[in-house]
Amino acid sequence: MILTHGAGGDMYHEHLDILARHLCNAGILCLRFTMKTPNFKYRVKCFAAVVDFLRDSKEYHINCCIIGGRSMGARVAAEIASTLDHQNKNFVIGVLCLSYPLHPPQKTTEQRLLSILPLRIPVLFLSGTKDSMCHQDLMESTLKRLNCDWSIHWIQGGDHGLILKDRETSHTYKDVLQDLCDTVLLWTQSVFMGER
Repeated sequence: MILTHGAGGDMYHEHLDILARHLCNAGILCLRFTMKTPNFKYRVKCFAAVVDFLRDSKEYHINCCIIGGRSMGARVAAEIASTLDHQNKNFVIGVLCLSYPLHPPQKTTEQRLLSILPLRIPVLFLSGTKDSMCHQDLMESTLKRLNCDWSIHWIQGGDHGLILKDRETSHTYKDVLQDLCDTVLLWTQSVFMGER
């Protein structure tokens, strides 16, 4: 799996760090990388270069991979998966979108659909129900428009950073991270086993 971060931060973002460790402990190779620019087009080029590097690696001999990211990184991964060239069509087999930024904060009319509507490979979205950049009802209606095998996992009361804003839940942030890891691992295994 190839993972990258959102508009701020780097590859050491807590979600990516914990998730990569969890996947590696289950035997899934993870490659994380940092992109320092907020420029979307440049990030797409960077991510594409990382995919090409892993595909052509003589050291790792990788046959296929899942690409993903958090927030803007998820959007970039979806863009890569939506525009796969001939070389990568059979190499990239799934997309992981953590806290996909469906729209800018509180601007629900400015939806970012161009990166996800063309998807034709399995995709997992994991978002908080209180995410100001991904209103639940808008995401649910968007998912009905996708022509791929998609899954959504909602973190009840979680915001864009998956911090719990809902005081009615007894879950802790540690529970959220464990839920994230378990959900992604099960989905990842199902994609690699060809069950999706």
